[in-house]
Amino acid sequence: MSTTHRIVYDDSSELSGIEAQSVDLVVTSPPYPMVAMWDEMFGELDENISNLMKDGNYDDAFELMHKQLDKTWNSVYRVLKNGGIACINIGDSTRTFEGVFKLYNSHSRILNFCLSIGFESLPSIIWRKSTNAPNKFMGSGMYPVGSHVTLEHEHILILRKGPRRIFDSPESKSNRNSSAFFWEERNKWFSDTWFDVHGKLQSIDVSRERSAAYPFELAARLINMFSVKNDLVLDPFLGTGTTTKAAICSERNSIGFE
Repeated sequence: MSTTHRIVYDDSSELSGIEAQSVDLVVTSPPYPMVAMWDEMFGELDENISNLMKDGNYDDAFELMHKQLDKTWNSVYRVLKNGGIACINIGDSTRTFEGVFKLYNSHSRILNFCLSIGFESLPSIIWRKSTNAPNKFMGSGMYPVGSHVTLEHEHILILRKGPRRIFDSPESKSNRNSSAFFWEERNKWFSDTWFDVHGKLQSIDVSRERSAAYPFELAARLINMFSVKNDLVLDPFLGTGTTTKAAICSERNSIGFE
């Protein structure tokens, strides 16, 4: 099966050039608000974020970071077909400011916004992986009460636009049948907790390039779970191109913004 793949070097807030209701599936992982490596990028998008961080208004800065992401979620809703699925991999973040340690709940902030614009929430997945923080045990070590639970999971939000997708023509039914997965895959993939997909910490390498790539296996699973062959898959935060690679191997078409 011949498929097409396009990479667009442009801001993903508008998803310019993509027609409304033309995308079957979105698989993506955005920059994580309140992970330090992304502070500069969010500040470039809105200088008020940098000013709030300097002034110690961290909760307000967190909200403005998400308002930047909201623009993309609005556009994702526009381009998805009715019955289309959006899979968003997002981790919550922990930061210490002025001696105060706290959790910033990005997954719930994104979920609440997406519900407000019309998405339906489907059962989500907990991806068990290493913490985004460099220290394994946080707080006061072996002593109560100041120790903190280790953050070693991320969320994969699964959202649907409108009612369930229908396959009612002979051609669509045949294509769906050819896209079926094995029983063993179904049992593993559709579990609400994934232990066997190994990720890595978000980081900045020696060339100052930010790395927040999720593993190929994660993208490939989601593509095979929530689309059929020859569907169009979109990643508005393409990064190193993992979603595109997984789409190629899964016989889906793709568009990526970076």
